[in-house]
This record gives sequence, C-alpha cells and structure tokens, in this order.
Amino acid sequence: MALNFDAINLFDFVVKKGNGVKGLVDSGISEVPELYIQPVHERFNKTNINAAQVVQLPLIDLSGLDGPEHDQVEKALVKAAETFGFFYVMNHCMPIQLLKELKDEAHKFFNQPAEKKSVYLRGVSPSPLVNYGTSFVPEKEKSLKWKDYFSMYYTSDDDALKYWPDHCR
Repeated sequence: MALNFDAINLFDFVVKKGNGVKGLVDSGISEVPELYIQPVHERFNKTNINAAQVVQLPLIDLSGLDGPEHDQVEKALVKAAETFGFFYVMNHCMPIQLLKELKDEAHKFFNQPAEKKSVYLRGVSPSPLVNYGTSFVPEKEKSLKWKDYFSMYYTSDDDALKYWPDHCR
C-alpha cells in the first residue's frame, strides 16, 4: 500500500530522511507528486529545438595518452571539459567487466536502506567529498528533480579509504 504524503511530509521523507526518489517509488506511489512537476515554462520542449543550437559533443580518442600525442589529447580533454562539461571518449581501455562491476556497486548503494545512505547526506556526510541526495539545492528549487545522486570526489587514496563507503573503495 502506498504511503500518503502532503508536501511537507514528502520533502521530509525524500530529502531530509534520505529516502530519495527510489524510496518514494518503493513506497508504492501511483503518480508523480506535485512537488516534482516542473512549471510548464521550465519543461523541455522538443518542438522548440533549432537545428543550429544542437551541439555535437566532442569525441576524444584516449589511445594517444601514452604516446607522442599525449599533449594534444590532454588539451582536447581540458577544452571539452571547459567548453561543454561533457564529452565522449573512445579507446579508454576500461574493461567492460570493470564498468559492469561499477554499475553493480552503484545499484548496491542505491538499494541500501535510507538509514545507510543518509549518512552521506549533504551537511551530515563525514566529508564534503562524499554526498548523497536528490535535488542539488532542494530547499531553493520550485520543483524537485526526479533523481537520486551519489558523488565521490577523489583527492587521494587516503581520503577515499577514510570517507568512501566500503563497497565503493
């Protein structure tokens, strides 16, 4: 049976208690709560796309990182990160099995009870380098984003071992 939420209880359940969108869905809701419905003027409207505005993300071949093209590849990465914030990579040499394991570990994290995930909520996390949440600034947003996130910033092996969840190390 689905839980019944008013706006305040919903915000508390999702944001403050760390249940997130996954917890909301797992509670059995049958429709998207009003708090998640974006104002019409802020919604993506694919009929208003101008072909001239469509951006082609850069594709960066990482195979040159270990060779004479190292500096060119490095500059391309920096430019793509600064210009677009996103880019495609090829020849990254990451084994498919490792990528599968990474995805599996992410699922393990998000499938944990809220009590375990909420340890990493922004503001109470043992480190500003490790954060779990739903919207980035939920207290200031007109509508919440339909997502949960977990971010871990790598600064050193020592910090990773000290602050990252066990299964993420």
